[in-house]
Amino acid sequence: MKQELKTLEVARIYESQGYFEEALEIYSFLDGRETSTEVKAGLKRMGEKMEDKGQGSLPEKNISRLYQEWLGLMILEFRLDNFKKLKQELCDGSQRYT
Repeated sequence: MKQELKTLEVARIYESQGYFEEALEIYSFLDGRETSTEVKAGLKRMGEKMEDKGQGSLPEKNISRLYQEWLGLMILEFRLDNFKKLKQELCDGSQRYT
């Protein structure tokens, strides 16, 4: 990861999304550069999460959430296609009677 993207805010975002390895990498980078209590707390949280659950990037809950989002988008795309077909049929029908 580029150095300019290794900020506390990016680490928090990764952590909130379940990307613990990436968050740990940034917290570790920041720990060598500053002595913030938030950085120390982030390192501790990431260490605990990685040990307790033995998980790295993309935990199952994120995969499940992404699958649900994908499925929802597929349903919306299907509905949109049906609306487009209906609109086209209505436009074609109205042109026949003019």
